[in-house]
Amino acid sequence: MNSPVRFVLIGSGAIARVYLFALKNLPEARAVGVVSRSAKTPVGFSELPAFRSLNEVDIPFDAVLVCTPNGLHLDPVVEAAGLGKHVLCEKPIEIEIERIDRMIAACRAAGVKLGVTYQRRFSAHNPLVKRLIEAGKLGRILSVDLTVRNYRDERYFNSAPYRGTRSIDGGGCFMMQASHYIDLYCWFFGRPDHLISKVSTLLHPIEVEDHGAVICFHEAGPIATITASTVTRPGFPAKMEIYTDRGFLVMVDDVITEWAIEGMANPAGEDAPLPRGGTPLKPEEETLNQELVIRDFVRAIRQDREPLVNGEAARIATEVILEIYNRQFC
Repeated sequence: MNSPVRFVLIGSGAIARVYLFALKNLPEARAVGVVSRSAKTPVGFSELPAFRSLNEVDIPFDAVLVCTPNGLHLDPVVEAAGLGKHVLCEKPIEIEIERIDRMIAACRAAGVKLGVTYQRRFSAHNPLVKRLIEAGKLGRILSVDLTVRNYRDERYFNSAPYRGTRSIDGGGCFMMQASHYIDLYCWFFGRPDHLISKVSTLLHPIEVEDHGAVICFHEAGPIATITASTVTRPGFPAKMEIYTDRGFLVMVDDVITEWAIEGMANPAGEDAPLPRGGTPLKPEEETLNQELVIRDFVRAIRQDREPLVNGEAARIATEVILEIYNRQFC
């Protein structure tokens, strides 16, 4: 039997706690330490040793899980690769393409795996829908409407000094809240050939957008709309509507809730999980998707293959988000 892959987490904020809860549920992986500038571990995990830098880590480990803010991913990824450690990085991979390319190059040169936690690819019915699209079972995709309507109050933006900043967060509702679903959209339908957008800061006193909309054009695919927000009270489940020449389906929080494809019964059946809504859960309440990402990453290490979401795949979502910011129609 293989020994568990030993992870050191870099960062000790809220997302690190989520991954620590996930790691507790996985026999094939375990957390062995935390790196943070404060040398403190997340609440509830005081048994783990804490270090101020990766170079100070004096215990054996195999991989790092980068949980720092968006614009602070580059340095720990490059440093870990230089030490010969595999890297699993929180989404988005980074906020600038040049920085992403340096991360990919460093891991490639070191011969280590680079994975990114776009876990919606593993969630509920998404893998099933991906297979149906690839097999042509849904017919010709004509139109897609994707909405990611969240609500974030002032407590969220005041919870850390970098919240809502361009230099660290890299963007607002598209980069922070909707990036999972932009990755999912591109996984399903490919990268848009063209897009036009409008983003605004409507409610919050922040540097970046809190609401926006995009029209996406595919030369050999659908015309689509994407709406993202953190101003829509009280927060709503993410929703994707897919219309084809054979009918339509609706997904809410990754679950097929409506199905009307001609000549085909709903392949998800009747026992679907319930959508959870557009508000965050406590870390211990939902870690299944994170567990699936970590499990895939561990298998990639053991089987010497690419993770499902490697650096190149994760780069696409950031490219599209930056294009959304740069292709505004007025």
